[in-house]
Amino acid sequence: MSSRYDRSVRFFGKEGQEKLRGTKATIVGVGGVGGHAAQQLALLGLHSIALIDAEELDETNRNRYPTARASDKIPGTPKVDIGERLINEIEPSIEVIKVQDSVVSERAFQCITRSDWVFGCVDSEGARLVLTELCAAYRIPYIDVASDIEGGAEPRYGGRVCAAIDGDGCLVCLRQLDMAEVQRELGGPEARKVREAIYGVDRHQLGRAGPSVASINGVAASLAVTEFMVHVTGVRKLHRLLIYRANMGTVSVSWDAADPDCFYCKGVWGLGAAADAERYIRSGIGEFLR
Repeated sequence: MSSRYDRSVRFFGKEGQEKLRGTKATIVGVGGVGGHAAQQLALLGLHSIALIDAEELDETNRNRYPTARASDKIPGTPKVDIGERLINEIEPSIEVIKVQDSVVSERAFQCITRSDWVFGCVDSEGARLVLTELCAAYRIPYIDVASDIEGGAEPRYGGRVCAAIDGDGCLVCLRQLDMAEVQRELGGPEARKVREAIYGVDRHQLGRAGPSVASINGVAASLAVTEFMVHVTGVRKLHRLLIYRANMGTVSVSWDAADPDCFYCKGVWGLGAAADAERYIRSGIGEFLR
């Protein structure tokens, strides 16, 4: 083994490094959080990293994207391309697979179901639920990463990492999803047309982009990659839910009990194609979950 990974091997051993080298990961959302995850997974020396993101870089991304360069053209630079460049600059032997499409697309689903691990770095509750169901159906470990900044007299900011790996806890039964927002986002084109007819525009889209900074995103991504790393290498089993409260300077483990009757952990787990997660593709919501 190359001395490149000597300092890593001193922590989790040669066998741990070999396990990482044999791992295929997918990152859904190559943005402020996903870019940090891509950088760190590349430094760990994985076998393959797939990148799924339909969007191009815009000017407001430059404050927090470790993947971006001042020379990147706006418009015209796909986020998956700058993610690929970063990985190649770190370790060109890593296979990079790019899917410049919605997470709810045939190409994205095929990529995800061929993965060993999936990292969800998206800002859509609907997309999070789709990923939760798809990964549960195919028994794929899923780590969802989120960062958030809330203003007010006493601002709150931080993030969380939620891991669903064995049918015993997920975003839904650990109560980490806004199910009302999920229903709005997954209501499909017809439901969206009704809302637009009433309000003129989809009110949910107004002011959707909130505050976001590199350091908070980076901490959330680092927590997620660390949980993945220690689990894969055998250092310890990962925690199902970590809560990062940056305003308090704390990271805590949540011991909340998972729902023993969770539909996704128990009803969908391991069904594979029989779960028909592909119905989301047929519904036409992919263009809204990008």
